Amino acid sequence: MPLVRTFDPTTPDGQRIAVVARRLLALGIDWPADEAVTIISDWFLNTLGIDPEGPVYQVDAVPPCLISPQASAETITELLLRAGPALHNPHRPDHAAEFIAVTDIECCDGDCVNVHLPDASPARARFALSWLRQAGYDATEVNSWTVGERLLHVRHGVIRDTPADASAQTRAAQHLWFQGFTSPTIDSYVYAEVPGPTPPVPVAWRPGWLSIDIAAPQDATARQRKETATATADAFRTANWPVDRRGPEALHIHPPAPQNNPSPGSASGYSDEPPF
Repeated sequence: MPLVRTFDPTTPDGQRIAVVARRLLALGIDWPADEAVTIISDWFLNTLGIDPEGPVYQVDAVPPCLISPQASAETITELLLRAGPALHNPHRPDHAAEFIAVTDIECCDGDCVNVHLPDASPARARFALSWLRQAGYDATEVNSWTVGERLLHVRHGVIRDTPADASAQTRAAQHLWFQGFTSPTIDSYVYAEVPGPTPPVPVAWRPGWLSIDIAAPQDATARQRKETATATADAFRTANWPVDRRGPEALHIHPPAPQNNPSPGSASGYSDEPPF
């Protein structure tokens, strides 16, 4: 059965395809691997503007909303120092009492940074996570094994843009993530040491509303869980989401009215200009 050509060589895109096809077909039936790779790489780079050694998101129809610099102790330290007095004391240039960023060469092939927060409160740990995530980093809290310390694991990240037609569940979960909240993942090695909200789910008997409970490690106190529920509620109220407290550790939320819906940046708690 003869092949049917599915591109039009009279169009600009078709002409670009024809150029690379001529070069490849000129190699004969058995394409030498090195020459074929060179031709395709050159075509990607000089004709399509795609870096063959670059990231996959180059070819996405919608570009990412945030792309972080590579994670290094120097980059993360500089970023956190810009967070202001909410995270560190500007009168302590050594910032030793506020945080320490260290590259972990035994983890992620050295492409990650551990941020130690001595004697940090849950709110301060959430602020640090929020600040890092708003710069595009994949930041999570892990077990520090040190009493009174909180430990953040930070990696380079590519934050995808949220589609305009995303569900309320997706937008609510993204908002929580950008605000520094993390649902505890409890196992024998890694877990969040502070209570966190569960993923938002629809309320069956209350159309349009989502339900959030507070999950926590076994050693979390009732006061810690209640404080986390209050912080979660405040995070949504600030973004104009109606909030209905359903108890000390549970709440219902509703998306803002369309006319009051903030822009994606402000709804997620970050500005249009990333903090790095």
